[in-house]
Amino acid sequence: MLKRVAIGTLTAVVGGSLLLSAGTASAHTKRELAVKIADISPNPVVVKDGRETRVTIEVRTEDATKVELRLRPDTRTFRTQSAVDTDLSKHGDLWRYTARFDDSDYEGRWQAIADAYDRHGKKATDTVNFSVDIEESQLRTRVESFKVSPSAVRKNRNVGVSGRLRALDDHRWQGVEDEEVEIYFRRHGSNTWKYVTSADTGHRGWFSVKTRAKRSGEFRAVYEGTDDYSDATSRTATLRVWR
Repeated sequence: MLKRVAIGTLTAVVGGSLLLSAGTASAHTKRELAVKIADISPNPVVVKDGRETRVTIEVRTEDATKVELRLRPDTRTFRTQSAVDTDLSKHGDLWRYTARFDDSDYEGRWQAIADAYDRHGKKATDTVNFSVDIEESQLRTRVESFKVSPSAVRKNRNVGVSGRLRALDDHRWQGVEDEEVEIYFRRHGSNTWKYVTSADTGHRGWFSVKTRAKRSGEFRAVYEGTDDYSDATSRTATLRVWR
């Protein structure tokens, strides 16, 4: 699944006074330019549908006066580019970046690339992989208008069990088609529900199936749900059977 790809470049430059003190220290102890991405948290980055997830990237350096951090998908198939919303705080040789990901960002493997520069323009680079997972929320569902017809019948006659599966989408309850609904029965005096049959939802979420009436009890419909839809259970429908 390709989503909007976010690529960010974060740059921080050490101020002149800090440069001066760094130069003084180097006269006594020669330091080699080095950079390391020490931590990416959380990893994987889990983004829930409609929300943002904040990610902290910590970069440690030696003798660096500037650091550029790039975040990019580890793929050549992305088509668009836009800036990641980021913040930076610096404490000595620790550079801490904060990025924000949402459900429009690319889902999959990403790279964090840190480029550090010293005052002479020398460059050092470190690269770390991390992943972004987009969790899409399930739509709420319910089984409506569930009934058994006729509700009273002679033993071994056929009865019809029917109802409707709907989901709340964009603030409206709409029928869900092409989903399986299971029918269960519990005889009077029992606490156990037994599977009877199943039915597929059709136009606008309606379903209907016939079964044989053997004893008095209750029916109910159970929808187990999917990645897109939550599970749901209907109210009970009573059947009275006589000989």
